Amino acid sequence: MYGHIHIILKDLVMGVAGAEAWASILKEAGLTNEGDEGRALDTVVQSDELTFSLVGATCTVLGLELDKALYTFGRHFVTFALRSGNALLLKSQGATLHAFLANINNLHAHLERDHPNARFPFIESKYDPDQDVAEVTYLSVRSGLKPLVTGVIEEVGLRLYGVNVHFEEVPVPEDLTEAGAAGHAASWRISWRPRPGGPEPLEKLAAGAPQLPKMSFPVLHSAIVDMMRMIRSGNFLDACQCKPEAQKVPTEVTEVAIAGDSDEELSMGRSDSIRKANEVQNRNGMPLEHILMRVFWQDSAGRAEDYDLSQDARRVDVFVSHSWSPPENWKIVMGEDLRYADVKSTTLAVMAKDIALSSNQLNTWGEVTFWVDKACIPQDDLMLKESCISLIEKFIHRAQRVCVLFTWSYLERLWCVFEWACVLTDKDPNNIWLMNEMFVTDQSFPLYLECIRHFSLKRTKCFVESDRDILTAKIDECYTSHEDFEHLVRATAIALMARSMAYRAGRSRRLHQVFYEPWLALATELGFTELAAALGSCKPSEWRAAAVCGAPLSKEEGVALPTLLSRQRSLLSVQAGAYHDYINAWFDMTVTPHLIRMRDL
Repeated sequence: MYGHIHIILKDLVMGVAGAEAWASILKEAGLTNEGDEGRALDTVVQSDELTFSLVGATCTVLGLELDKALYTFGRHFVTFALRSGNALLLKSQGATLHAFLANINNLHAHLERDHPNARFPFIESKYDPDQDVAEVTYLSVRSGLKPLVTGVIEEVGLRLYGVNVHFEEVPVPEDLTEAGAAGHAASWRISWRPRPGGPEPLEKLAAGAPQLPKMSFPVLHSAIVDMMRMIRSGNFLDACQCKPEAQKVPTEVTEVAIAGDSDEELSMGRSDSIRKANEVQNRNGMPLEHILMRVFWQDSAGRAEDYDLSQDARRVDVFVSHSWSPPENWKIVMGEDLRYADVKSTTLAVMAKDIALSSNQLNTWGEVTFWVDKACIPQDDLMLKESCISLIEKFIHRAQRVCVLFTWSYLERLWCVFEWACVLTDKDPNNIWLMNEMFVTDQSFPLYLECIRHFSLKRTKCFVESDRDILTAKIDECYTSHEDFEHLVRATAIALMARSMAYRAGRSRRLHQVFYEPWLALATELGFTELAAALGSCKPSEWRAAAVCGAPLSKEEGVALPTLLSRQRSLLSVQAGAYHDYINAWFDMTVTPHLIRMRDL
């Protein structure tokens, strides 16, 4: 286990009982020598015995039974995450509490990249708009964690949405009765009432508390995973009688890179100055590097310092195609507090982790390079800038793959459509990735269907209308007609969206029905019969189960499938890299050849 869990534990104790109680806990845990506390709070690998001792001592000193300890830790985990600068990531899961609950599995899908062998719980939420309540079912490979779940949900409601949450436990679905009896599953009817004054301000929580270290949400989540491991190991209160033996192991620090591709006269590269600000905190608790990234992504106005973020390179891992402006209805769909710039930068981190996972080297994700126009095209030399823009096709060609930050308004922007046209002529579909994990929610999903269904080159918008003739002329050079081009755009968008949604569809039948099956229906509706058949052969739930079992992937026989797997196991345990491999292999072997034939006609 890592020392992060000890930092969160100390913060909890200091907040509810003060420094004297924390001193008693250290004494109870046997940490009485000079330097013991500092070693225990170091963010390196620590011994399980040390963590057992600290948690057990906390329960003893504060007089907490196990259920109360779990409930308290669940609530404090949320407040600590918010105070550590992770509010926007949590708020991105929905503008309301019921939307958050419906989308929480998407957050777990994101975290699977950081914890490839972890077993994440599954939460299914069905919202009743007439009664304004949600039926929530929780399923976990670990037993006895209901108090922690209710603590997390209560605190999310209070701190993010300004509501007081009420739980009414109800029987679990019939097929989970056995799991419910064993403490692995639970169901609640959840209601909420607005809290006078709105969300509980975080300022009150921070008063008098020690300064918090910078922690990303995956690191925070690893602390709660460590807590789950302890509980799963048995009666941890008995095990806490072990004498602590702190260990200090050096850790590696990775950095996020913005990088690119270049020819002799062009430059693109990785961020270095942002890394140097890594340890600086600003007044609202958000790491300064996050603020710098927000400034970079919030508009298209390039500055010399943006170009200074890049470095020369002949090849790049990823070309980034995106719109600088959010959809016009962004705040209505995604919520007032969620910034488009934050979602974009986080999405590129997800892309980097996917690339690293594909080679089973997650710790190298910070080395992935991106071509981003604002950082890779000189902004203060007008002639050179125009020359670089005219060479977009060459930049795409020098990238190994393309990442499209695909919002529901992407296909309404002519510049985005022009880049899409260049990408389709240069890259096979299996090297084009629609990165929209944080953009697609229950609320935004129908908008994606509509934007693809009604895509038309004539309807696209152009900030400078004089660019329209230039861009459409370039499209005409590569495609026989606008009608054929639109036909290909719709087909590839449907296929790529289906692959993107297949990753989440494997977690439950509902997610498959809501996010995957509509793409088969749209392909059929638009006359893409062969594409619909290819998409219909996708089996994400079975492949997710295969990733649990480690079943081999056979290119000769397609995807090897497991048998006799319980619903619980297929939902809970997955090696993220292996699961993605199954879906990507299916797409490469079944869908990509069909799209290439359409393109080459």
